Amino acid sequence: MTTPTADAVRRAHDWFEVNTGWAPPDDETLAEWVADGVCRCPDECLVAPDEWCEHGLASWYLILAALAESDRQGPNRPVSG
Repeated sequence: MTTPTADAVRRAHDWFEVNTGWAPPDDETLAEWVADGVCRCPDECLVAPDEWCEHGLASWYLILAALAESDRQGPNRPVSG
């Protein structure tokens, strides 16, 4: 069973596959966004840090948190949110 957050992270990864020119924010930028209570999604939509946009893409905060969690769990683990 997946969660809405995991689905939004998966949709963002699917989006990465067919879109170019994107890059994750640096740590300082992400920290500023979160401190302000906002975050960007890969398609530049502005949302709350723990949300996803109207297009279904997770915020960079959620995407990077899922990647960090995957790294902590070790190789060959699925990325989840």
